[in-house]
Amino acid sequence: MQKHLLVSGLVGIALVFSGCGDKSKTPGKPAKAQSTKGGPGAAGGGALSLQTVGVMKGDVTRVISASGKVIPKEQVMVGSEVSGRVVDVKVDFNSKVKKGDILAEIDPEKFRNSLERLQGRMKSAEADTLVQQASINRARVSLEQNKKVLDRQTSLFQQEAVSKARLEEAERAVGVAEADLKLAEARLESAKASIDQTKADIRNAQTDIRRTVIRSPIDGVIIERKIDPGQTVAASFNSPELFVIAADLADMRVEAQIVESDVAGLNQGDPVKFTVDAYPDITFEGEVEQLRFMSKTQNNIVTYVAIVSVRNEDGILMPGMTANLEITADIRPDVTRLPISAERFRPTPEQIAEWQDPDNQLEEAGALDAVYDRMARAGVGSGKIEQAKGVLGQATQPLLDIINDPTKSFMHTPMKIQLADLTTNILKSQLTPEEFSAYNGLLQAEKNIRLGELWVLSGDSKMKKVPVKFGLADSAFVELVSGLAEGDKVVTGIGGGRRGGRPGGRPGGGKP
Repeated sequence: MQKHLLVSGLVGIALVFSGCGDKSKTPGKPAKAQSTKGGPGAAGGGALSLQTVGVMKGDVTRVISASGKVIPKEQVMVGSEVSGRVVDVKVDFNSKVKKGDILAEIDPEKFRNSLERLQGRMKSAEADTLVQQASINRARVSLEQNKKVLDRQTSLFQQEAVSKARLEEAERAVGVAEADLKLAEARLESAKASIDQTKADIRNAQTDIRRTVIRSPIDGVIIERKIDPGQTVAASFNSPELFVIAADLADMRVEAQIVESDVAGLNQGDPVKFTVDAYPDITFEGEVEQLRFMSKTQNNIVTYVAIVSVRNEDGILMPGMTANLEITADIRPDVTRLPISAERFRPTPEQIAEWQDPDNQLEEAGALDAVYDRMARAGVGSGKIEQAKGVLGQATQPLLDIINDPTKSFMHTPMKIQLADLTTNILKSQLTPEEFSAYNGLLQAEKNIRLGELWVLSGDSKMKKVPVKFGLADSAFVELVSGLAEGDKVVTGIGGGRRGGRPGGRPGGGKP
């Protein structure tokens, strides 16, 4: 029995010491990412490993976050076009009104007095018209009489019975009578014009009397009231605002502020979900109704206004509430995707030398192959494509040398931007305007697709560099348009028994 206990104790001690040699086998701590152990480069007490995540199928959704203010679909400010003392207010906050309902009344006394004064002026103008008409009749009679006298004086002068002075006096009398008639006719026209002006003044006075009664221009709800009985309103320079009426609180809008970087891809009809601070547990749904072209700049941040329509049948949404929105600008269902953090892995030159598959020599020629393929699809002839290959190959080789150098990964992105700009400038000189326009159209159609590179686990516990095309991305996943398939393992780090620090860190996950 003692021998049996001694043997059991020795076996237990041996198991304890054997477990201390490999911390990755400690029970109760599952790995955060899949690891491939047994690779080269032992670090301290544990072997280094490649940390990987798998390419999978799923949805990728682009969601735009924004904030905004709840407003009525139609909101009308009711003012006064006349000045005076408010004698009665017939509505209050939240009062429901119909079009034409009386909202308030302004004292009409001075406007009635003005109307009566104008009506008296009208009677005077009408009487003056009669006087001028009588003056015309008198002038006509006088003219006719003087013409007869002139005819007699002319006959007598021809008979040498009167002097020439008498004839000239008769002629002057006719001229004066004609002038008097024209003057009387002009005075009559002036009197008639005065009547027309007075009639217009009377109509204005009657309109002002009607305007002393403030009526609702639409059906709706009073959401703001700014006057009380006894208050005086002055409409000398502008129309004072008395009430604000919301047309229909069951049909609301959200005025959302969209930052400049999120405007691309936002379209009418995109679905929207939002909450308000008053009801954080209730999610409201709507859709984008309009994206306004007018921009606003505040603190050097450019924003655009998107109008979101939402039904408010329960009436719990109130004007002015703050809305926190999530706008689904695009969705790709059941696509090949990858956790967005996977593309952040940037191994050091030492890690590349140790872990890269020796058969993996990634060349950037694929970027130029895409250019040549695009030229062919744009209708460019094969001879011109071969000519462009020679020019592009010679001009872009220095950039490709840097891009293909794994030890200069920090320079890859700016070099690729220069490569794209250089390629565009060369093609402008090589192609006709029609060919370049067709080529550029194809390039713009691919603007949502970007080129990238991922380190992928190879079959012998090494990693290889694979060119890929990324599509739509959200906060968690990025779409893989090409380059990898479901089930491929993408390297996210290199570490020991635990995941190695930040992406692209030194072996073992320590700081450099």
